Amino acid sequence: MRNVPAAGLCRSERILATIPIRLVVLSDAYTLERAASTVDLSLRGVRVRTPLALLPGDTVGIISAGEPRRAIPARVVWTQRALPDQWTLAGLEFLESPGWTPYS
Repeated sequence: MRNVPAAGLCRSERILATIPIRLVVLSDAYTLERAASTVDLSLRGVRVRTPLALLPGDTVGIISAGEPRRAIPARVVWTQRALPDQWTLAGLEFLESPGWTPYS
């Protein structure tokens, strides 16, 4: 995994927020859905903590709690293994507008 400091890549203001979400990874062979949580978010993307071993370039769906249950597509920009729990921190860039703003 590529270890990139998140602060150097931020292109918009980030808001600290720990929100439970689910991440979905789709492939031709399988669909994988796991619980995750946000670390911070902005208009352009989100930093998440997840048990999934994501790689830069992967495409995932972000599902927030509540209705309707709709996956927001995002691209993994960077990843970092978080010690001591060995979860992954990942920077995700939204591929379409999430339909909400973190500043409200």
